[in-house]
Amino acid sequence: MRHSRLNEITPLLEKGLDRARAKGATGAKISFWQSESINCGFENARLKSTGSSQSLEYSIDVIVGGHRGTTRGNDLADLTDLVDRAIGLARVGSIAHFTAFPAAQPLASVRTHSPRTLELTREKMIASCTQITGALKAYDPDMFIEAGASRNESEGLIATSGGVRHPWRSTSWSLNGGVQRTQGTDILFAGEGRYWRDLNELYDPAYLTNTTLTDLRRSESLADALPSGPGTVILSPEMTGTFLWPLLLGVNGRNVAKGESPLKGRLGEKILDSSLTLYDDPHRDFDGGASEMDSDGIPTRRFEIFTEGVLKGFLYDLDTAGLAGAGPTGHNNCSSNVLSVMPGKKSRQELFSSVKDGIYLKSLIGFGQSNITNGDFSGNVLLGFRIKNGELVGRVKDTMVAGNIYELFKTGVELSSDVDAVSRLPYMKLGGISISTASK
Repeated sequence: MRHSRLNEITPLLEKGLDRARAKGATGAKISFWQSESINCGFENARLKSTGSSQSLEYSIDVIVGGHRGTTRGNDLADLTDLVDRAIGLARVGSIAHFTAFPAAQPLASVRTHSPRTLELTREKMIASCTQITGALKAYDPDMFIEAGASRNESEGLIATSGGVRHPWRSTSWSLNGGVQRTQGTDILFAGEGRYWRDLNELYDPAYLTNTTLTDLRRSESLADALPSGPGTVILSPEMTGTFLWPLLLGVNGRNVAKGESPLKGRLGEKILDSSLTLYDDPHRDFDGGASEMDSDGIPTRRFEIFTEGVLKGFLYDLDTAGLAGAGPTGHNNCSSNVLSVMPGKKSRQELFSSVKDGIYLKSLIGFGQSNITNGDFSGNVLLGFRIKNGELVGRVKDTMVAGNIYELFKTGVELSSDVDAVSRLPYMKLGGISISTASK
């Protein structure tokens, strides 16, 4: 950071913790973070905005008499007053399911800060977006074309009454481009983006451009409507992540403790197809979700969720673990840090070649409008292509897919051996999904 404040903030946080204890808190945590970023944005293939921003914030969380109080601020001069306010709020606050923050424990070393990322200049970001929008405009100048890029550096400190003193630093960049093409009543959206913490080969404007152009060329012809009924789909890695979302809601410890998860009481059961091994991998260097500890000072670790379809564990933060009578697993808000899936044995091309008639799904709209925690979903195909005899034969329109994730994932799931370079998620082949097409 150009203006690091960690040396300055450490004694202030120590005083804040001492004051919270003196005021009767059995547990206290103060988290500080600040960030600096630069960005640019293109709209209709023209540079629209460039900017920079700085932010600073801290939060105070205390436990008094079995209840929690939380305050936030951005002026360090107010920290003492906000500690007192948090104490007051705790006296009438929500019930805490733990009485103290745990002692410091050994941590894994995870890389989240890259000096190379700080070499990404605004000029390079503008040049990258110009490259993306120029290539897309050359393909079709009548499309609405957008692009954007950003670079961020952050630092922070977590201090708890249990003895945790954890400073951290991170960097990140993002780059994206996309189009909207309108022809009469037909509207097509296509685009691609990436986010990472280290400036490496993943920063690739040509890849984003070529992926978008490939989808545009595939969309030049419309496919005949598929017959309504059960069908086969292949999910892009992005859509694989979307379809796994209900499973993460199912293993969310708070949903389990509240009885809202269909997986409650089913640890050790075979829930999914044997091809599905899911785990959380928070120690993957430079991933956007990588971390050494959660926000309560609990160390993160590789955590098995499903192994060959068998349910192995639920995700808990500190408070929810107390509610459930379980141990915390290092998961903020009971959510996965870096969801990982064991790849399959067939290549992506082999999966496509095995489909006689189906859909390749790249994006959906409305996926979460059903009872998603229970696994029910439905969505309109935003971008998808019909597969016939292993080949993509045109874009599908006016098509909806629906089903229940737990039913679809019980059997017949196939995963590709090749994975997305950023998410590391594979392509997924599913059978028996409900497909319906609007009649003309």
